[in-house]
Amino acid sequence: MTILDIVHVLKKHLITAVITLVVVTVAMACYTFTRTTQYMATAELLATYRTSAGSGETGSSGNAGELSSGANYINSQIRTYPQLVKTESVLQPVIDDLGLNTTVSVLAQSVTASNPDGTMLVDLSVKNPDPKTASSIANAVAESLKKQVTSTLYTDEGDKIVSPVNLTVVQQAYAPASPSSPNIPRNLMAGVACGIILGIVAALIKDLMDTRVRLDSDVTGIVESPVLGSLSRDEAYADKTPVIIAKPASREAEEVRRLRTNLMFALPDGPQSNVIVVTSAGPSEGKTTLCVNLATAFAENGGKVLLIDTDVRNPSIADKLGIDGNVGLTHLITNQVSSQDAIQRYWKQNLHVLPAGMQSMNPSILLNSRALKALIEQVAGAYDYVIVDTAPMQVANDAAVFAKEGPELLLVAGIGVTEKNVLRQTTQELETLDIHAAGVAINYAEQDKSRKSGYYYYYGNTKSGYGSRHRDTGSKHRDAEKR
Repeated sequence: MTILDIVHVLKKHLITAVITLVVVTVAMACYTFTRTTQYMATAELLATYRTSAGSGETGSSGNAGELSSGANYINSQIRTYPQLVKTESVLQPVIDDLGLNTTVSVLAQSVTASNPDGTMLVDLSVKNPDPKTASSIANAVAESLKKQVTSTLYTDEGDKIVSPVNLTVVQQAYAPASPSSPNIPRNLMAGVACGIILGIVAALIKDLMDTRVRLDSDVTGIVESPVLGSLSRDEAYADKTPVIIAKPASREAEEVRRLRTNLMFALPDGPQSNVIVVTSAGPSEGKTTLCVNLATAFAENGGKVLLIDTDVRNPSIADKLGIDGNVGLTHLITNQVSSQDAIQRYWKQNLHVLPAGMQSMNPSILLNSRALKALIEQVAGAYDYVIVDTAPMQVANDAAVFAKEGPELLLVAGIGVTEKNVLRQTTQELETLDIHAAGVAINYAEQDKSRKSGYYYYYGNTKSGYGSRHRDTGSKHRDAEKR
């Protein structure tokens, strides 16, 4: 996944990312402002080696060998002091001397000690809600540790032996002027940073879990063919009359015209390249709606158009246009009727419709028959454009059978409907058969609000000019006529 892919995912799931950011930031803020303010006081001790323990002489009077061995000894001992600080032998005297109402285990949680690398120092810190109490405990713990190391730990049956290690408090703890925690700016910045990271992660997870396409980029990420046009999610497309006829000056009609124009440029020159096979990966993606609107757009442009419903398993063209669908393709290719009886004229003289007809035999055998192939060849030469509505690829590969013979394939994808895995399987099947779609048409796309006012300006005015002429023409030809 590239950075550009991540940006697309964030744009698609921006609300999820923002909600995650806000929740994490608010949670961190609540955590920060509900914490008890803590003050940290620090004392520092220095460890030195006594070269002559019995006489009490310091390391300065020893020879070089004693100094070297003494340094090694201190290095080995001083590593244990940070843990020694938390023991009962060090902390219990502090509790007794200061009269603290606590236990050794509780006090140990507020005491930390460390030995900076390469030094003979022991840094001892204490946290407490009261700054003076923090400094008092830190100084008391420092003295208790010093006593344990220099005397108490080195006794033998009551006889006191001078410790070879001498601990000296070189820095007393003072009451801090400002709290050490919570660090409000740092915590809030950390909350924002974590919120951004988790927001991106949440968006990626949601995108991976989302099985349906939500943007054009989801489709183009699976299908290599270009997007030739988009039909928005609008009730105008649900009407039995295509938008080109019912609302010629509308934004929806312009969407169909844009798709028609782009498709005209995308179609190559070749035998049967004027036959456009329309299919989708799965059902309910709006391919039939797109077919009837696209056919009327081609007819409006002056081309002689034939719309064929080959989805004999679930025919819908006749119902979509409100025409009689009892006689159609199945009757024509089985020689039960002539083309004069099967093909109907709709709206204009140059727009013809061939419904699916009644299913009378196995659809696969019917659609793979020589009679149907001969019919496609015949109508390809008789019409400027032939729109073929086929079954979804998930149901049957009729579209692949048609496209393999020369016609061009237009793949329809419905935003919020198309399953990514089904679309991916369809693409792989087409690649296996060496079929390349001329383009992709997007259905149920969200309206571009930034262009909405422009549509109203150019296509909303029907008092004169473009909108008025087309509305009058459409009102004269709404009823279907039989050829």
